Amino acid sequence: MLVSRALRCKRVILVLGVAGVGKTVFGRALASFLGLKFIDVPELVERRKLYSEYDVESRAYLVDLRRLSAAAGLELRDGGVLASVYAFKPRGIKVSWAIILRMRPTRLLEVLRGRGYPDEKIRENVSAEFIDQPLVEAMQKFGRRKVVQLDATDADLEELARRVAEAIRSRNLRQLDQRIDWISELERSGELEELLRFLESG
Repeated sequence: MLVSRALRCKRVILVLGVAGVGKTVFGRALASFLGLKFIDVPELVERRKLYSEYDVESRAYLVDLRRLSAAAGLELRDGGVLASVYAFKPRGIKVSWAIILRMRPTRLLEVLRGRGYPDEKIRENVSAEFIDQPLVEAMQKFGRRKVVQLDATDADLEELARRVAEAIRSRNLRQLDQRIDWISELERSGELEELLRFLESG
């Protein structure tokens, strides 16, 4: 009983978002500031072989989420920061916070093109960001109270991680939560129609 109480006191923070938003850089810095271990899901999936196959076209592993949940649960027994594109519950672990990194869709498109992603994969990720999919999935899994979203567009991710670590320590993380409405922003900037043409061109 004493062990289980101790485990419940360990901080477990998930850093979520689509590909390209900066989860790994931010998550690693946040873990360092908080003195926690850092787990990058793609590295964990590859190391523990938590996949059924590798899809060459999409440049991604087809992940077995049940096995991933079990492996992540073991890795996070003593707390930690985990970065993932998947909003999932590590088995047997109480998640303290789910931090969603967001990025302006037009900037995300540039980032993913710069990384050499195929257009189909870019459309998939940009569309998910555009319709708030990472936020919605996180709220469904963890509830609104544990979910905080941050605009990481062109942000200094290490500085952002430092601010988040300070807010977590002082129990003020919810004050950093941002309200994000990409449709209104892109409409105001005149970028909406061009982005929609790209998303519908696939």
